Amino acid sequence: MCPAETQAAARHWQRIAMHIRLGLEPDEPRLLCAYHHQGERLIAAYGRPAFATHERMLRLLLDTAEDTLLPVCWRMTCLNAASRPLARLGPLLADDEQADRLHTLSARLAQFTLRPVDRAEP
Repeated sequence: MCPAETQAAARHWQRIAMHIRLGLEPDEPRLLCAYHHQGERLIAAYGRPAFATHERMLRLLLDTAEDTLLPVCWRMTCLNAASRPLARLGPLLADDEQADRLHTLSARLAQFTLRPVDRAEP
């Protein structure tokens, strides 16, 4: 593959990630499908490491779901979408370090709560 084409595909994936993380389109759940699809494309067509790509997707979705400044509906949509990269990571484990990282992410997902925004008392 052409390096310029690979970079363009990675930039597209990063732009989608930015829209997700900032909650720029909270009424557009198809954005999450596009993010997963582009990540899979980077792996299959451009040789991006599968474990790192799925791990990055999962981290982004968890970070977004935990962000109390974003709309609850978007946070829950991202939380639901986290199951897809999580499911892909298990079969990709190659060493103990990856297993530890997956365990940390799984625990983070298991401990998720919709915490209210901390407000200072007047």
